[in-house]
Amino acid sequence: MKAFFVKVLEFVAVIIGLIAGGFLSKNIGLESILNKEKKTVTLAITEEHLIDDIIGMPAGNDIPRIENSQTWTDTWWDVSCVTVEPTKIISTGIAVRHPWVPAYRRSRRGGNRKRADVTYAVFDAFDEYSEYYLLQLPDKSYILAQIPVDYVWKIKLGQKVTLPIGKKHAANSQAVNRIRDLCEKYNVDTEEGVFYCINDQWNEEHRILSQFIRLGIAFITMLVVGTIIITIVHKMFRVKD
Repeated sequence: MKAFFVKVLEFVAVIIGLIAGGFLSKNIGLESILNKEKKTVTLAITEEHLIDDIIGMPAGNDIPRIENSQTWTDTWWDVSCVTVEPTKIISTGIAVRHPWVPAYRRSRRGGNRKRADVTYAVFDAFDEYSEYYLLQLPDKSYILAQIPVDYVWKIKLGQKVTLPIGKKHAANSQAVNRIRDLCEKYNVDTEEGVFYCINDQWNEEHRILSQFIRLGIAFITMLVVGTIIITIVHKMFRVKD
């Protein structure tokens, strides 16, 4: 009975290691780690570049801040460079496929298999989707947003942050339908789109490298966490090697 119980706990340790590895690899901000040479963008610089070339870059002090719902309403679609200094963030649990992730993946049986355009964030094991969040503005109103995952954790931990340069972008109708009740609860006007500040160009260029790094992080974390738990179990039950 003791040996059986130890085996069960070892199996549980592996599962916990897998969960920990998947969580860490998914929620680590690789862009912030690998792309450390990002230059702060000022309003003058935005006039010299296409907006998609500077989305996701650090926002200078003169970049317009979205401080209330009216300012957000007045922001031009896919044209204005803006940023947000949020006071709170709420997860919706619904995520849409990143623009740089192909719509189809190779199937084990051959051929192509279509990826879902919208999914539950908890099922996104390979960082192929970007979750929709509700961002609280300084006036306590909320807007929809897609932001880098490392900023999500900074905001949840109560840190004061200035989000990267973003734009007002059309929201995915399928995703909006799934979070409509939550949006109504917080008076979010889904017709006003989503604040998008993810650097698509960098992520597309480094997609393969990022996948390998995330897999490595997941594997190492699984080994470390699993080994620690199994070692503790063996000591508790005095299992000899």
